[in-house]
Amino acid sequence: MNRQDLQPFLDREIERWSAKAYQTLRDELREGNFADANPGSEYHVEVDLLENRADYVHVSVAVCSEHVRRSCLHALSRSFLVYRDGRIKK
Repeated sequence: MNRQDLQPFLDREIERWSAKAYQTLRDELREGNFADANPGSEYHVEVDLLENRADYVHVSVAVCSEHVRRSCLHALSRSFLVYRDGRIKK
């Protein structure tokens, strides 16, 4: 698996996380990040709260493959904003 192969996984995680409400993201990422590295999974995901502001949250999502050790050194990532009023900027 190479970095291009990870794109569909990143797209799926971006859709999943950006669909969450502003307050839900603040609550779930209260400690700063979320990591899911289940053994045997096709990919690992890490979600980081970059900015936690009164008007929006800025979230980064990164994926890498356990099958390609180098991919975790250069994870594929993207960020998005979710505003308090419900707007989303990807």
